[in-house]
Amino acid sequence: MDKIKSIFNYEKKDIIERDPGLYRWEKKPYVKDDVKVLNNLLHKLLKKNRSDTCRFKDEKHFFGSSLVKSNYKKKENNQRVMFKMSYSNSMRQHNKYIKYYMPQMQKDNVIDKPELFGITDEEYEKNKVAGHFKFIVSPENQNVNLKVLINDFIKRIEKLSGYELYWQACIHTDTEHPHGHIVINRKDKNGRKIFFPKQMIKNTMREILSESATKLVGPRSKTEIELAKNKMISANRWTDLDKKIESIKGVIYPNALDVPLQNRLAHLSTIGLAKYENNKVILNKDWKDVLMATARYNTYLEEYLKQDNLPLKMYEGGLLQGKVDRVISFDKDESWNDAIIVRTQTHRIYVPVYQLHKQNLEGKTISVSGGDGGITRQITDRDIKVVYDRNVERH
Repeated sequence: MDKIKSIFNYEKKDIIERDPGLYRWEKKPYVKDDVKVLNNLLHKLLKKNRSDTCRFKDEKHFFGSSLVKSNYKKKENNQRVMFKMSYSNSMRQHNKYIKYYMPQMQKDNVIDKPELFGITDEEYEKNKVAGHFKFIVSPENQNVNLKVLINDFIKRIEKLSGYELYWQACIHTDTEHPHGHIVINRKDKNGRKIFFPKQMIKNTMREILSESATKLVGPRSKTEIELAKNKMISANRWTDLDKKIESIKGVIYPNALDVPLQNRLAHLSTIGLAKYENNKVILNKDWKDVLMATARYNTYLEEYLKQDNLPLKMYEGGLLQGKVDRVISFDKDESWNDAIIVRTQTHRIYVPVYQLHKQNLEGKTISVSGGDGGITRQITDRDIKVVYDRNVERH
């Protein structure tokens, strides 16, 4: 036993030998991790796609961004089609539009009443809900078969969106340009509430109609394109020529521009949106806003140019109170752009109203409260309240 050494029998050393590099820390040299970089990129891409996705209201599924972003390329020689859309959530308006406006029952001068096509009357009536979308479609080329165009438009919208639509349409031929009216029920055949994203309405639907019309009658000829460009010169709306003018930096010298731009500037001066001064052109500060507003509301420019001590501007939403200067009303069947001009202390305000029905508003002090318009205008009769009526004796 004496010969067995214990591990505890060693003498204690005063100085313990240490590895000099034991506590030394060195930064590991950077090595690119391709897998990690790829994972980060995929994560960012997935996050972006989620932010681009538009969610259905009241539903648990999504409307993918791939359906919103158009795959159609806008081409100069494609046929042009005027396209307007409006939305209403009133069963009374829904019934009135189908049974009264679309078949033109209010027009005694229309002998041959338009026939509705699409879903049968019985099926549409059985599944009708208050919410409905209304469209006006008017091709520039009058040789386009409107019924074929509308049928193709609906099929492509159904394929693009996944909806199975309840819809009806008709053709009106009593105006200078024959055009089609379409109504789409808010509920589809699978019971889903329909939601069309803004970009789909603003871009994709228009491009589908343009492409379909081009397939029906062929592309626009050089003569047709040239005529359209000439119309741009005298158009009282925002055009591609105006985009070029807007891009000019500094002082505008018309003599340095090409002929179409010179002619466009001359037209802007004739309608009061520009003036010539010392061989240069000075544009009104609000020239673009006026042209943009007139593109949507064709009476805006007329009101803007009226001689008045107060300038005109577009209603931008929120609370507005003032006296009604004028009521502008159209054929309710062919246009939804009714309007009222409200005078305040500093401005005349152009207020677009969706099919105004309130009577005798001129001269009355009113208050208006509503949204900012957008694709589906928010201002209706319900948003207009009469505050003071000078024709009613107050006690």
